[in-house]
Amino acid sequence: MGESDGDGSNAPDFEKLLREAEELAERMEDGGLSLAQSLVAYEKGMRNLRSCAELLREAEARVKILTEKGGGFRLEDFAWDGDGAGEGSREDGDGGR
Repeated sequence: MGESDGDGSNAPDFEKLLREAEELAERMEDGGLSLAQSLVAYEKGMRNLRSCAELLREAEARVKILTEKGGGFRLEDFAWDGDGAGEGSREDGDGGR
């Protein structure tokens, strides 16, 4: 869905789309656009956000975490819990216990 930077990632496209959506929202919030211009900006912003969501889903499908089980290590799929922190992304160092 967009250009990649050679390593298969779409991070630059994601950043560009998100930044553009934020700029469109700011322009609409400023109140300087006509109704027609606001509708065009809203539609473009929503297209950008849908594209960002798709890029995030693709990235999530590629993320793996290294877990220790039974004296060894193995890769598992990253389990997204919906609140911005995935299972296995414990910042407190004790595995969330």
